[in-house]
Amino acid sequence: MAYFRLMIFAVMAFVMCLFSPSVFASDSGVIKLELADAAAVGMGGAYAGEADRSSAVYYNPAGIVQIDSMEAQAGLTWVAPQIKFEARNANNGGTSEMIRDNYIFPNVFITVPVIKDKFYLGIGESTDFGGGNDWNPNSFSRYSTIKDSITDMDFRLVGAYKVTEKWSVGAGVVNDQSQFEHLMAVSNSIPGSSDAASLFKGNDSAWGFDLSTMFKINDKNQIGLDYKSPIHHKYDGALYLSNLNPASLGPLFNNQTSFNSKAIQKLTLPPSITLGYSFKPTSKWTINLDVEWTDWSQYKKQITSYPYVTPAQATALLNYDSAREWHAVWSESIGAQYAVTDKFRVRAGYEHHKSPVPECTYDTAFPDSDTNAYTMGIGYDITSRLTIDLAYIAAYEESRRVVNTVSQGLGADLSGKYTEFINIATMQLTYKF
Repeated sequence: MAYFRLMIFAVMAFVMCLFSPSVFASDSGVIKLELADAAAVGMGGAYAGEADRSSAVYYNPAGIVQIDSMEAQAGLTWVAPQIKFEARNANNGGTSEMIRDNYIFPNVFITVPVIKDKFYLGIGESTDFGGGNDWNPNSFSRYSTIKDSITDMDFRLVGAYKVTEKWSVGAGVVNDQSQFEHLMAVSNSIPGSSDAASLFKGNDSAWGFDLSTMFKINDKNQIGLDYKSPIHHKYDGALYLSNLNPASLGPLFNNQTSFNSKAIQKLTLPPSITLGYSFKPTSKWTINLDVEWTDWSQYKKQITSYPYVTPAQATALLNYDSAREWHAVWSESIGAQYAVTDKFRVRAGYEHHKSPVPECTYDTAFPDSDTNAYTMGIGYDITSRLTIDLAYIAAYEESRRVVNTVSQGLGADLSGKYTEFINIATMQLTYKF
């Protein structure tokens, strides 16, 4: 009967994974997402020190030794960003708002004790990184970004070993399957002529690893440490140009109005280290604190190469090499849970994230600033085996004034004030076999 229930749960989880994983960053730092479990989200995302559910596969693999029996989780997250731009002067578009989109993505985790009280395995699928921006084709942003997206699906296999009654270690591998797309306008440099369009599309599959540990000081205090390695992507794709004006850009491309070529773009997803502390002063209260360091400094430059174009084509139009010069940042999160009854729990939390993006390289593909996010959530045991968790995040990015003329295209003036708010809601089902 347990295996039949697992099969039903697996089918449900597979259907959920058919949802598009395209998402907007949840302010864990530009394109980094940390929304793997509604219970953790409700507590401000502070979970590395507790990690006592199947989602520990993501938050801290060493924590899965706390799960006595086979357990499965499946969840959906909804993200709705809002960005408003107020121009520094009347020459770059006045006031604009990013087109409002809704993004939905799934997560699935399953853990099983292979040797009870000693060795455990876990698998999971989640979206650890992602971004999406959609600006009006005639807005101030068009020579930097009209539309772009990074969509990821991350598949994990982890193992955990209980060294002693108080100490456990965990490790795992992650396969990050990613797609990248970027659309921008290119000026044809002739008065009255409409812009050309440039679209890059590529995909890649790359590998990384996790290392973690957890130590139970006593029945009330526990700490966890989790390291996630960098993931080096090399997107293999193509560049598509359209609406080229024969009198301007056309001669570079054999007087064609459209052109496409193989293109390769590199991107490194950053390593991170998270230290978590979980405190349970009474049987009803749980208080968690996480401190995380993310090394975005590896993203110095966005480099796109074109193996089959001429030097003149690459220099005149296709040179997308863009300085990023991002830096490592710290983030902090704190959350609490109160058990109202044996079946019903309420949660609240706060998280703060510094932006790694300097003003000099800020653009509308990565509109990021320091973030304050306020969370709340509930958990309810429908039966002794089935639990539902719900959570909501109100993420406020601090208003950011930018003076920046981006060199992509023929010069996009992105100077102005950016204000951003993100609604995030997530739901999770947990079943104990």
